[in-house]
Amino acid sequence: MADAVRGTPLVSVGIPTYNRPDGAVRTLEAIAGQSYRNLEIIVSDNASPDRRTERALAGIVSRDRRVRFIRQATNLGLFGNFQFVLGQATGRYFMWAADDDEWDGRFVERCVAGFDHPDVVSVMSRFRTLYRLSGRVEEPTVPHLDPTRSKAYNLRAFLRTPMPSLIYGVHLRDCLDFFRSETRWFDFYDCYLSLRLLTIGKIRILPEVLYTAGVDGVDYVIKPVADNRWLKLTYLPFLRAGSALITASALSRTEKAAAVSILGLAVGRLFVSHEIRNRF
Repeated sequence: MADAVRGTPLVSVGIPTYNRPDGAVRTLEAIAGQSYRNLEIIVSDNASPDRRTERALAGIVSRDRRVRFIRQATNLGLFGNFQFVLGQATGRYFMWAADDDEWDGRFVERCVAGFDHPDVVSVMSRFRTLYRLSGRVEEPTVPHLDPTRSKAYNLRAFLRTPMPSLIYGVHLRDCLDFFRSETRWFDFYDCYLSLRLLTIGKIRILPEVLYTAGVDGVDYVIKPVADNRWLKLTYLPFLRAGSALITASALSRTEKAAAVSILGLAVGRLFVSHEIRNRF
């Protein structure tokens, strides 16, 4: 796609959606209304059981030439749909936009401006979580990432405060090439993706709250990748993949050992949070 605004890099936005027409409309309106205008917007309906989403979006799609709508003939699965929109992207930058979330109108503009350090590969803002049924709003703790510090520092900082929502930042598209061919899916893969980006470069977190993670239910419930007879989620795949990633990185032997140790502690805290505290 040719640049819509001369002198600004193209940002591709992938909107994977399934059977949530109202949410898809809210998301597309928020993205199309961003102050940053040079966007390529790819909406992929993951074979919803009817065409309500397609009909709900038809007006916006017809008015805005930046928007491309694709209805999948068969369901690609959650991760497959995320891979599909990334595979369609042509911009220098890329972001996923979920159909239950919300954005300040300056989100993309501020994130693109955050690529002001040569090592930055991803930019996200602080965020809040909105529980729509009750109206409750929370502002989670974010990791203390610092693009001026070492990779080892940032890996440790992220592992001390894992933040799954970093996946919804603006990324250098080329740094996500590994995701396009990924075949291993496991619980906490969103954290693994951020961990992988931190072995490539730096992640900047903007101080403003410009993103809202929406929860349509009473509470936020993580959907397990696969059914587990005994546990709500599985933990070893994330631990193994994260450990292998750290071990293969360019960190020193001492830095690797420290990072793997902190990863183990992080996975332990996740286990306690999801399997023990939530049972009582």
